[in-house]
Amino acid sequence: MADLNPIPGWRRASESSGLLRQSRYSTLMWRYGIVLFAWGMMAQTPTLTVVSAATYERGGLLAPGMIATAFSSAITETGGYSIVVGENAAATVAVSAGQASFVLPAGLADGPATVALRRGGETVATAGVRIGQVAPGIFTANASGEGAPAGFAVYGRFGGQRQVDLFERFTGSARWEPTALDVGDETQDVHLVLFGTGFRNAAAGRVTASAGGVSIPVQAAQAHSVFAGLDQLNLGPLPRELAGKRGQLELVISVEGVAANRTLIAPTSPASGGWGGRAGLPEANSEMGVVGLNGKIYVIGGYPSTRVSVNVVQVYDTATNSWSLAAPLPVALNHLMPAAFNGKVYAIGGQTDTNTAYVNTVYEYDPATNTWRTRAPMPTARSAGAAAVIDGKIYVAGGRPPRGADFAVYDPARDEWTTLPNLPTQRNHLMALGHEGKLYVVGGRFDGGFTSLGADAVEIFDPKPGLWTKGAAMPKARGGLNGVSANGCMHFFGGEFATGVHPDHDVYNPRADRWTSLPNMPQPVHGVTGLHFQDGLIYLPGGGTMQGGSSGSRLHQVYRPNLSCP
Repeated sequence: MADLNPIPGWRRASESSGLLRQSRYSTLMWRYGIVLFAWGMMAQTPTLTVVSAATYERGGLLAPGMIATAFSSAITETGGYSIVVGENAAATVAVSAGQASFVLPAGLADGPATVALRRGGETVATAGVRIGQVAPGIFTANASGEGAPAGFAVYGRFGGQRQVDLFERFTGSARWEPTALDVGDETQDVHLVLFGTGFRNAAAGRVTASAGGVSIPVQAAQAHSVFAGLDQLNLGPLPRELAGKRGQLELVISVEGVAANRTLIAPTSPASGGWGGRAGLPEANSEMGVVGLNGKIYVIGGYPSTRVSVNVVQVYDTATNSWSLAAPLPVALNHLMPAAFNGKVYAIGGQTDTNTAYVNTVYEYDPATNTWRTRAPMPTARSAGAAAVIDGKIYVAGGRPPRGADFAVYDPARDEWTTLPNLPTQRNHLMALGHEGKLYVVGGRFDGGFTSLGADAVEIFDPKPGLWTKGAAMPKARGGLNGVSANGCMHFFGGEFATGVHPDHDVYNPRADRWTSLPNMPQPVHGVTGLHFQDGLIYLPGGGTMQGGSSGSRLHQVYRPNLSCP
């Protein structure tokens, strides 16, 4: 028999591997309806109904060697029953009141056949069935032939392998739902192992699978090596483009043109409150600007590990989980302050080298024409500040010394700048977010280099009176952090300090003026100014993984927030 484990390092499903030991399959046989299924009250006269143990489809095909279930009011005890298909005795798996599960004999010919239920050599009920060489069915967690499939996902490639069930029961629900699958992380492949019956006789290459209109490779579709009648289907790796799909998707499986029951998978990962990944940047980067607009994420300028500024503009499409390049910046820049408003992207300030060549330039990008144009310059040249949009105007706060207290606002409609009251605490490598008409300036560091002391300050500017106030301090002072607003909360990630790169994930509730610390991000990064929140996901592309500016990455981490800040 061919090995059912096409991925190097996979163990056969028959081996004792925690998930796959025999006791698990005993549980599977009962939970997924191979043995016990509540068919309801049977008729008073002895009738016999025979269906696939996986799909429960009345009148459907049955295949040689598959597991079937017979329902009859004639089955009143758990012993002494046998089943015959035509002239061939079937192997009984288990019997309970009202039903008997059995394995159809091998070698049955296609066409009509009679299934006889016998006790003590006497036939007590019969049923007519149709035999075909394949009758594919996938067992499901809900023991109904619908919903989440019975099986598990295998995550593997870099950093070993792990296995997770393809179903999970949500709190308060009596049903099993599909587990969210993270298929967008390019550091790992995801394969599916499904358990079913009725497809072991399929010819090579005659099994197909798809979800959401996306074809999924089929690695193996064969009889399980231990349990009679049980078949195993190995799929994958799941295509990355599934990451762009929304909600639960039907898993469509066809065996020699015969459709299996439709089960559900959920590739819209990560799970609530969890981290995942998406397609990595085409070019490694850090100390760049990131901004989202109309379903696209723009990664602007920055520099990779060479510390040489670039004018590259990388564009991520959230719908297709794919990257492209836009028209380059007019000038190579790093540490710029990005913003987006009214269908345009703005690259504000920054520096042209790695040290002191600060600029006051403002460039506006129009996605409709894929062109940049120069706008009115900032009042002062600065880099490593932060920008946020409030009521149609772009506020830019802070910057590297000596411009750490600078604060000004840009009106895109008038192409004009106005100088505002200084930031109370001068700092750079900070983060700024707008919320309910106010600007929140958070964290940062005091000097230009990463060995500088960090700031934990939260300072709030109200444009109407033109005044600054203070908010609750951050749990940990740090610069080079990143942030975004989601569901009324402000999420802040990563950053760096003299002690290293921070993995911290802290959430600020602006209405309650309160901080909450969440589990750390998987890969700590710094040097990303700006994030994007869309369709329930926070996107965090790129960033430096080590102190300083020599570790730009192609990482693309995503987080699905489960907090709201009313």
